[in-house]
Amino acid sequence: MYLYQVDPLIKVLKERNYFRDEIDTIRVAKGEVATIQIVVAGLTEIKNMRASVTGISSDLSTLEGASAGWVGYVHVGRSYNPPSKDIIRSASGYFPDPILPDSAFSIKPGEVQPLWITVPTDAATIPGLYKGTVKITGVVGKKTETWLKHFYIRVYPVTLGKSPLYITNWSAHFSTVTLSYLNNNEPVEAYSPLYWELIGMHAEMMAAHRQNVHRIYPIWHTLYTYDDGKYTFDFSRFDKEAEIFDAVGALERIEGGHLAWRSGAWDDPFFVEVPLPDNEETRKLRSSPNPQKVENGIRFTLLPVDDERAKNFITQFMPALKQHLAQKGWLDRYMQHIADEPTAKNAASYVTISNYIHEFLPGVKVLDAVLTSKELAGAIDVWVPQLDILHKDFNFYKELKGEGKEIWFYTCVGPRGNYANRFIELPLNQTRYLHWINYKYDVTGYLHWGLNYWVKDQLNADASRDRGRLPAGDNCIIYPGYRKLYSSIRFEAMRDGIDDYQLLKMVEQKNPGKAKEYVNAVILNFDDYDNSVTYFRTIRKQILEFLSKN
Repeated sequence: MYLYQVDPLIKVLKERNYFRDEIDTIRVAKGEVATIQIVVAGLTEIKNMRASVTGISSDLSTLEGASAGWVGYVHVGRSYNPPSKDIIRSASGYFPDPILPDSAFSIKPGEVQPLWITVPTDAATIPGLYKGTVKITGVVGKKTETWLKHFYIRVYPVTLGKSPLYITNWSAHFSTVTLSYLNNNEPVEAYSPLYWELIGMHAEMMAAHRQNVHRIYPIWHTLYTYDDGKYTFDFSRFDKEAEIFDAVGALERIEGGHLAWRSGAWDDPFFVEVPLPDNEETRKLRSSPNPQKVENGIRFTLLPVDDERAKNFITQFMPALKQHLAQKGWLDRYMQHIADEPTAKNAASYVTISNYIHEFLPGVKVLDAVLTSKELAGAIDVWVPQLDILHKDFNFYKELKGEGKEIWFYTCVGPRGNYANRFIELPLNQTRYLHWINYKYDVTGYLHWGLNYWVKDQLNADASRDRGRLPAGDNCIIYPGYRKLYSSIRFEAMRDGIDDYQLLKMVEQKNPGKAKEYVNAVILNFDDYDNSVTYFRTIRKQILEFLSKN
């Protein structure tokens, strides 16, 4: 085999057959993760390939905790529209994405296979130039062969701290169907020991990738009793999930899951979720999306906010939740969703519910992803417009910032066209650039759907769901194994972009003009970027060197 070092921002398609060994030093600050991509090009059939990393050392120290995983490929049967001018076209229809550290791979003559190496550093890492070696073994004919490849990492005397950027990655871990994909498709009982074990895996994966805001549904996780209009509330399951994420450092803020849902079609008014006794009358009401549906004799329904049953619930639940959050010391971290993606046509119902919630949760910020702007003025404290909406209405959002509101942005099924996103068919640097956009436009948070909205056999499924209406990769950025989670090269790029944001903020503290110069060199506009990987590496080297100066 031949072994080539290829920049980890390059997606190596299976049909690629020409490489140059781009031996380059990987440059990181202390606290970052160094990533190296090595491409194996087979001259003959090689079976059972395995990889390990050995001896990463400098004159003064060593780096521990390195891992190596083969990059898997997922199929994209139909491209999304309208496409980006930078969309990657694959003749085979296969794209690199999952990272599989526990698998042995085989290749045929002429086939290529990328290997992904990650090397963590921390605040105690001694700066300097480190040399490491990746060892690959494989069977050729009946003989086991070994190949070695050296790589270099420079750690700069620059230290990252806690990320100043808020990141939430909406997860479907509350669904026992989703969790069953981590259990060989066998059922997982809600709130069982296995359920919490799998939740813990999500928390660790998210914390390792700088996700620091987590969505937890207060209505769904509460256990209720109801007697003659009076409720009791047991918040222990809500607490357990929050504590799991807090323990690994992934709970800078708590994102209270939605309280209201569409009453029908997309533009129809929002109804609030109300737990009521399960009886013949409540079975006729609109059902909520709560996965439990019915629990402990309580049915979860949707009602207009002005319905007396809804008012009765809200006036009891919200004060009890507020008191409980205060007792746990979480009230200052808690934010509350009303309903997802309100439009101009159902904005009025959203505003009504928001006013009601503000009354009973005074001081708690309301946040939501929005598809409209001016119609929601006064109802939201943390605005999360889709990236193209932020672009179109940027002056409106600048005015809101002047009023003390927080501005984030989100990506989901859109925006498409030339906007940066996390779609599988986009270059990896555009996934990383999402957080350069955060910095350039002074937007302090980012929300994405979704982390893990898997289908069955997600690793082998066609990633272009809904006949291409859902862009490939939009539904998940991690993959399920048996009681384990696999990262992806997109999730790694996103983590690195979050670290870039912190580095830019550090430059800003020393020289705001210099920070502006660096970000403007890469991000030309909301939907226009310099996509040269080589040029990006030049800018990033300059940032690290600037921060290394006294």
